Amino acid sequence: MSTWQQPADVGKWLNEVPWVITDSPQGAAGPPSGGFAMSRSEMINVLTEAKQLRVLVDKQIMGTQPLSRITPPGRDPASERYVAAANATGFNYLNHLRLQSKYLGDLIGKLNKALGNVEETDANAAAAARKAGEH
Repeated sequence: MSTWQQPADVGKWLNEVPWVITDSPQGAAGPPSGGFAMSRSEMINVLTEAKQLRVLVDKQIMGTQPLSRITPPGRDPASERYVAAANATGFNYLNHLRLQSKYLGDLIGKLNKALGNVEETDANAAAAARKAGEH
């Protein structure tokens, strides 16, 4: 089973884990239920790195697409078998990168939520204000 074909509930653990911002001194109580606790600045650094990594993974996805579309130089059985295996490998790698991108997107969302970033709320409020102004 490739990583892309895992059961649908894979990755949902991230939604169950609490993320807590704490600027408490070391030795203070940890996060509830075995979640993650870090200072605000640490969480901002992790968020920045996750965003940069997702951009890199998404660029790799675009560059990897040709690895699953190789054509044989000839119509002989050896070339066709080789290309079929190479395309399958490229397809699996592409799906692995897609899974990484999805995980990073979920992580970025959780970190934004923990930090109280309100980009989505602001966008929704702006859309509601525009809609109200149309009446």
